[in-house]
Formats: sequence, structure tokens, C-alpha cells
Amino acid sequence: MPVPLYGFLQGDTVGLLILADDGDTLEALARKLQAAASLRVAARDPLRVVYHDKIMDPAMTVAQAGFEALDRFDVLSGSK
Repeated sequence: MPVPLYGFLQGDTVGLLILADDGDTLEALARKLQAAASLRVAARDPLRVVYHDKIMDPAMTVAQAGFEALDRFDVLSGSK
């Protein structure tokens, strides 16, 4: 089921509304956000998803992480 989420990519100036599927991995979610912001922010690896102030396992799905409609997530890029 589609889940609309607010994503904020490190280095970008705006948050973006991303439509995720509840079966998407957090790695795929981060890549969707990175692609949507690519006009303003160059792609960098690795990507880390932060949700409720925790760095999440990239293999976890949106549903497993407990995302609900219009939740905020952040994506940090580059080395730790």
C-alpha cells in the first residue's frame, strides 16, 4: 500500500513528499529521495535513513520500521 512520507536529504534546502510502498526497503526509500532531489544535491554514498532520531537498518521495510502517512524521515549521505 502506498505511504506518503516527508523526506529531508542532507544538503538539500527543502523537504520532499515521497510516495513509498510499505514493502520498500529503507535503502530504496533513501534512493527515491536522493533521485527526487538530484537537481539540487549531488548523489553521495553511503545513505543512512534516520527515523525518530535513530539510524535505521537499510534492509528493513517501510512497514517494519513503522512508518505512517506523512511521517518525517531524514537521509544522511557520505561517510559517517
